[in-house]
Amino acid sequence: MSTEPDGHASTSVTPTTDHEGDVPIGHRLAQWRNRRGIAASDLARSSGLAEQLIIDIEAGRDWVDRHSVLCSLAGGLRLDPLDLTGQPYTPHGEQHATVRAAAWHLRRHLFHSAPHIPVAWQKGRTGLLSAAEEVRDAQATGDEHALALTLPPLLAVADHLVRSQDVDQPEVVAVRNLAYAAAAGLLRRLGYRDLAWGLLHRAHPVADDGQAVEAEEVRLLTSMGMPGAAADRAEQHFAAARSVGLLCAAAFAHASAGQRLHAEHLLDEADRCASGAEEAAEVTVARASSAMQFGAWAEVWEQQEAPASMPPARRADVLLLAAGASARRGRINQAFDLLAAAEKAAALYIRLDPLARELLRALRARARDADSARELERMAGRFGVK
Repeated sequence: MSTEPDGHASTSVTPTTDHEGDVPIGHRLAQWRNRRGIAASDLARSSGLAEQLIIDIEAGRDWVDRHSVLCSLAGGLRLDPLDLTGQPYTPHGEQHATVRAAAWHLRRHLFHSAPHIPVAWQKGRTGLLSAAEEVRDAQATGDEHALALTLPPLLAVADHLVRSQDVDQPEVVAVRNLAYAAAAGLLRRLGYRDLAWGLLHRAHPVADDGQAVEAEEVRLLTSMGMPGAAADRAEQHFAAARSVGLLCAAAFAHASAGQRLHAEHLLDEADRCASGAEEAAEVTVARASSAMQFGAWAEVWEQQEAPASMPPARRADVLLLAAGASARRGRINQAFDLLAAAEKAAALYIRLDPLARELLRALRARARDADSARELERMAGRFGVK
């Protein structure tokens, strides 16, 4: 049994790593429903979803491509969404293994009273700002491997410098907040949400850093299947500032909770506040993500027309969403091309996305020609999906 951030006990079991990430969400859904002795009709009532949709997902005739649906299914069974996605996944390949190992290093940092400071960084701020730039670059490109290598030592030296008395505190605290938010985001994507929450709780942002920690807190709560709590937390943070990142995170929380008008209002505000290509790209992804929650496929495709010069990770996000929209319209070859383009833009970032893996399974089951089937099998091999 795990503990939620508000201190209440969860009925969810600890996620396992015995190749269960290879199992489709529908299969795991059926297992949990049978284990709980809940009829599909009862789950439909508790989740707010159509009974036929639940039956089709379990039978493999449909698939989960929206965070709102995933959270509704998990909520209806009183589960963490991780119990349906099977995260954290068994490592597949050297880079994935390195990223998974970063979770151990970050856990050690969180609970070790005197973290080890890398020898190369023991002279104070040497390397701190360049490492922060490496983190920003890795976030923009979706390079989970680079994040895994950079974050543990950056957190150690940032904490050390914040405790010092002879440093430029606002600048160092801002870098520390960036590092903690980035580490929590990486852990969230891997499936280590309790650890991510612990890092955010320790961060205690006190600098004007663009609300990086606050926005990640809202994303984390949303990913845990608590979009209402995420939206409420965003409202508390809005009292201090309304950054583009926080506005986008709040918009997705509202969209996941089915509150489309509120989500669109926040996205319009984010659009007005956006400055520069990175923030504009963040709004584009948030618009596509919000539209996806409501099955507005044409609106998702509109966002796909955004400039190809977007940061690779954000471009991958939009391409993945467009692939899902294409699959919903029965355009299987187009969906495959878009998914392949998303993987090319940010390989490991996309391969570890649970909805990307679910879409890949759906496309494999629906491939209409031998060439597409072969390409999808090759992609499944790269994803580590059986």
